[in-house]
Amino acid sequence: MEEETSPAADLAWALGWIVFGGAVVYGSWTMDRLEKIHINPYTAPGLVPGFLGAGIFLMGGMLLARALRAGGLRAPPASTDASATPSELKRLGLAAVLCLTYGAGLVGHGIPFWAATFLFVFASIALFQWPERRARGEIGRGLAVAAACALGTSAGVTLLFQKLFLVNLP
Repeated sequence: MEEETSPAADLAWALGWIVFGGAVVYGSWTMDRLEKIHINPYTAPGLVPGFLGAGIFLMGGMLLARALRAGGLRAPPASTDASATPSELKRLGLAAVLCLTYGAGLVGHGIPFWAATFLFVFASIALFQWPERRARGEIGRGLAVAAACALGTSAGVTLLFQKLFLVNLP
């Protein structure tokens, strides 16, 4: 079972996400909107990053509220060990490998975007849920859930970017 994070750690991360989300929104707002060449406002380069930044900002705010309700401003006990456990480091390494494989190895290297996205989402869900699914004897169900989520994400993202935002994906 996973351990709960401390309210103080949530508070620190919340502030970081709020600053990052705000910076993304600001950067998106200051991007050239290409009005001088009369492009559709829904295809402006900063639109999607702006929405993503606003979402990150909002989620950071929600994390901040949760941390404050849980006592994030109180000093943690003197004996608190803030180092990562081997399990946490393993999961962090797995996430890094998956993201690098997706971004640097799959997308734009001969594999269609939808297929690369399907593989990334499927592998992420399947691998991160594997220990719990194996312990409960639900490996087949876990793989089916991973495939369904990957299919929905891949189709949704591809259609959204190609049809709504008119972005040609690799």
